[in-house]
Amino acid sequence: MESKKEVEVELEEIATIEEDKEKENQEKETKEEAVDEGNFYSTLTSPSEHEYGMPSSIRSYTVNKDPPLDIHRKIRVYRIVSLVLFVICVLLLIVVLLLFMKLTGTQPCQKVEEIERSPPEQECSLKKCHEVYQLPREFVNNRERLCSDCGKGWLRFENTCYFLSQNRFTWQQSRKECQRMGGDLAVITNERVQMYLSRKGSLHYWIGLNHLGTNEWTWINNTALTVRYWGDQSFPGECGILAGNEPPERSWRPSSCSLYLQYICQKM
Repeated sequence: MESKKEVEVELEEIATIEEDKEKENQEKETKEEAVDEGNFYSTLTSPSEHEYGMPSSIRSYTVNKDPPLDIHRKIRVYRIVSLVLFVICVLLLIVVLLLFMKLTGTQPCQKVEEIERSPPEQECSLKKCHEVYQLPREFVNNRERLCSDCGKGWLRFENTCYFLSQNRFTWQQSRKECQRMGGDLAVITNERVQMYLSRKGSLHYWIGLNHLGTNEWTWINNTALTVRYWGDQSFPGECGILAGNEPPERSWRPSSCSLYLQYICQKM
């Protein structure tokens, strides 16, 4: 009987020892789990894994590099775009030139060519004039008239003398001054005279054009107005001026006859 009791006691002690071991194991596992959960940083397997574990010069970076084919494609696209823009600019330039010719009615270089074709200013030298006009004896009087000296300050053009004043007067006073010098206000009857006077003067000048008492513009010598070089006709006035700073083909303007302006005289 005693042997059985001893065996049972030993078995109970063995079971108690095993239970104690199991409790200790469970407590150890619980502690390890708690330590793992409280640790925010994992242990590095090697120092090289640390972000700051090596100098920046040794770190490796990945750089996105375009393949050579992509670079060539981009260059080709840029060239095509540049070519298209160049063609558009050329077309716009052509359109601007066409509009200019349509609005003005002349070629861009026509104005220069007309000026070059204009007869040059003649020197008022009697000797030279007699050499130029080799007229028969029966036309001596005409030759003397053609070769007469215009006078100081006058310009000769196509057998006519012109005087561009520096003083300013009203239209009526300007006409009296021209008559005092043996002429009258200028009468422009052709394009050559218009181009010549426009080149010589750079101011606003009275000319012999008016519609005083009438609705029609007429010259002071009652010559018909065959050629017209009107520009802006919105200005009120009954007397005509030549604006030397405007294009010759549209340099005439109406103006009030009471304004004080320079004037152009004419005499034969």
